Amino acid sequence: MDMSCIAVSVIERGQKKLLLILKFLAMALMWYIAPVAAGYIAEQLLKEKRKRNLHRYLMGNMILFALFFLIAQIAIFYKLTLSVLTRIWMIVVALVLLIAIVMMIRNRKEIRLLPDTSEMKNIILAVIAILVLSAFSVVCVPADTDDYTVQSVLTMYTTDTLYVYSPTSGRTQMLSVEKELLDEMAGSPVDAYYAVCIEICRINPAKFIHLVIPFFVFPIYFCIYAAWADCLFQKDTKKKYLFMTVIWLLYITPLFMDKAFYYGIFQHGWNGQTLFFLGVLPWTVLQLLGEEKETRCFNEFGQIFMILTYAAVALSGQLMYRKGFFIVTFVWVSVVIMAGIMRWKNDSSI
Repeated sequence: MDMSCIAVSVIERGQKKLLLILKFLAMALMWYIAPVAAGYIAEQLLKEKRKRNLHRYLMGNMILFALFFLIAQIAIFYKLTLSVLTRIWMIVVALVLLIAIVMMIRNRKEIRLLPDTSEMKNIILAVIAILVLSAFSVVCVPADTDDYTVQSVLTMYTTDTLYVYSPTSGRTQMLSVEKELLDEMAGSPVDAYYAVCIEICRINPAKFIHLVIPFFVFPIYFCIYAAWADCLFQKDTKKKYLFMTVIWLLYITPLFMDKAFYYGIFQHGWNGQTLFFLGVLPWTVLQLLGEEKETRCFNEFGQIFMILTYAAVALSGQLMYRKGFFIVTFVWVSVVIMAGIMRWKNDSSI
């Protein structure tokens, strides 16, 4: 009898570990592999060659965020449930992966499966840095009590709804202030993206937001600033590492001051406004300048790839922040107008 109980206990623990591994793989597929696949598809369809998977990963993230924003808005408008939105999103991700696999098979002769020694070294260093930053955010930094992401995600997950109940009171009958806040959140439904992830992997929302999500959002921040380092310093590896070190020291410093910066990347890494101002917006500016320290000329903004890039970053910005679309559009149009004036003045690039 005792042996059978021990055997059952061992099997249950094994099943729990296997389930945990499967949940992590599902999230890794959604946050790591699907973005690279989406970026690869865009690259192949538009004949825009990217030199590094880093840029495919970032562009793919923007495309997926933009697609989710459009799908989520439709789901919210028609009052669909969270479970329905989750199924739709799983189909979209599966299609992205399937299309990418088909394209890779067709172009298998052009694909280099194994990175060279220098690339492998950079990948290993990047993984270590991301793990350290994520662990620091989880273990050493207390979450800010003014952030309502957990309440919003928990409300959607437990009620299987999308922005129907107030995340602060849990009621459908709300004060005008609560209703206005809920409408603003529905207009930038990044919380719904997290709720979909939780619906897929069935993890406690509080644990997912505070303990799991940093390991998936920090690679986005890290890769964006790595792309900036590539743009600014190109082949000067020492300056790249120095630039990245200074960036993260600047983000860590406010944590040791009396008043931390409100959009602290370690306390609010998952927050939509943080993702927009410290993630999407820097990536937008980098796309306007060009990835290799070459400024964009006026004609480039009319290319299909640049139009797709604008649509992706603008809609991604709106997913993260209620004024994201406006800010991205304002910055983009300002640069286009400047490029047009410079071309009219002396027929040159910006």
